[in-house]
Amino acid sequence: MIKIIPDFLPKPLFDYMQTMVHNKGGQDSQGLQWSFNERNLKEDDTTPGAENFKFGKNLYIAPGSQDGRNPEIYDRDLMPLFGLFQTFMMSHMEKRCQINEEKNRDQWGNFNSECRLIRMKMNLYPNKGKQVKHGVHNDIFSNGRPNPNVVTAVFNFTDCNGSTIILDKDKNGEYTKEVEVPSVANTIAMFNCPHPHYGITQSDTPTRIVLNINLEKAYVDSMGKELGDEGFEPVEDYF
Repeated sequence: MIKIIPDFLPKPLFDYMQTMVHNKGGQDSQGLQWSFNERNLKEDDTTPGAENFKFGKNLYIAPGSQDGRNPEIYDRDLMPLFGLFQTFMMSHMEKRCQINEEKNRDQWGNFNSECRLIRMKMNLYPNKGKQVKHGVHNDIFSNGRPNPNVVTAVFNFTDCNGSTIILDKDKNGEYTKEVEVPSVANTIAMFNCPHPHYGITQSDTPTRIVLNINLEKAYVDSMGKELGDEGFEPVEDYF
């Protein structure tokens, strides 16, 4: 499932956050301090476009959310503000994915009673004088596969000719159909983590800034009664 939502944040809130991410308050500003990333994907990733660089800022990474080893990363200054994205995203999710009232457990005995934040990261792409395609990827893996219980989102802070490409299923159930989401400020694209995606940089503005968010849905038993009379629904088909 893919949802594209314009005017995602109330305008006064968006305007304030935009000031923060562009760090327009001068040298004493409490805005973002960017870090240079010489690759946009992991070093061992050979996907074409993986070697392109960008600037980044980690706002939150849950402990053990990616490889089971990473510590919690938590920006205590910015997260009280940017953590609001989880609340706004959940307002576009089904109730069953926000909170689990059935107390079901997954096949490993785990139980996620409520939707939780897994990762939040800001990305800044500089203008290279041309549009550049970054590497195709999925954000969060579990047991070597894209985690179907995670909702990924890309939020745009910039109006420009860059875009996000999300791969949707074709008639054979393969992720081959390209859905282009133009970079329109205050627009968010929400989609299930198994959808591969990639970014295309801009050539008409100095920077393109996007916020990447991953939420783990409250656990829903794919064979449970809350899925209706059908009795089964793949977890990647809803949120």
